[in-house]
Amino acid sequence: MATVSGIDVSHWQSAIDWTKVRGSGNRFTMIKASEGTTFRDPSFRTNWSEAKTQGLLRGAYCYFHPNLDPRTQADLFIREVKSTNDPAELPHALDLEVANGVLASRIISNAKIWLERVEQEFRRKPFIYSGISFLETYLSEVGGGPPTWAKNFPLWLGWYPNEYVPGMKPRLPRGWFKWTVWQYSKNGIVNGINAEVDLDVFNGTLRDLYKFAGVQLPVQPPRSHIVQAGDTFDSITSKFGVTLNELTRANSQLLRPGDRLVIPGEESIPDAIEGVPEAPPPVKYIVKAGDTLTDIARRFGTTVAAIVSLNNIPNPDLIHPGQELIMP
Repeated sequence: MATVSGIDVSHWQSAIDWTKVRGSGNRFTMIKASEGTTFRDPSFRTNWSEAKTQGLLRGAYCYFHPNLDPRTQADLFIREVKSTNDPAELPHALDLEVANGVLASRIISNAKIWLERVEQEFRRKPFIYSGISFLETYLSEVGGGPPTWAKNFPLWLGWYPNEYVPGMKPRLPRGWFKWTVWQYSKNGIVNGINAEVDLDVFNGTLRDLYKFAGVQLPVQPPRSHIVQAGDTFDSITSKFGVTLNELTRANSQLLRPGDRLVIPGEESIPDAIEGVPEAPPPVKYIVKAGDTLTDIARRFGTTVAAIVSLNNIPNPDLIHPGQELIMP
């Protein structure tokens, strides 16, 4: 399963070096614009402008308070976003995290008012962002599952193994059957950001992401760079906003002063790689009494998150003797 890396940010991450963020492999970002009926994020306009300069696809989000008037919250968000005179590439988002003592029925109706108001203004269905617990508790109707209308909006899901292993999929909340963006960590470390940051993946290839955004994947011809004394892969990837993998795929030689390097243009991850040898049979392990996933992961040199994803384990704290696990 192909995915594309991204981050979401607010004023809690200050003085972001977006060139380094882009060079770390991130291709999209969601940026906080407002909260409630009065708060405008002071870093929004700077992040909005600088992220675009480095070629990241952008959407904005509103941190929603269900106890406050949803129309006023929507109007503040709309004014803040439109004040940039710079349209988003991605849908905007309603950030549902707090109940503020409000009943689920009111949260559902207020969220719907905000979503429809913002959709009307920007002619695009916003993301619904939330975690599994919140969605199952507060955006769920009698009998379980979200209101029918909610599933027409793209889902940006928070679920936190805290690391992403290629091929992983998030656990979906009851009644939801697909996700568009997955926030898998709230404690990420990204080059260019001097604070912990939320990490996300888009469900698809880079080409899929641009198609979802409704914009053309940029065609950028390769550039060249003459290596100078003191140059490193890190300094070059930061300068040109490419990842280390992209740079090394285009340049098999080591860095030497005087070398001419090819700087790759924007490219998606290939859907298939020719000539890959057949994978060995999977390693299996039978759980024994007293085992924990942490112990098993350490024994096999892997991670709990990878085991959980590969074996579709709903609760990492619940495994039982005799259970067969496939090792990554």
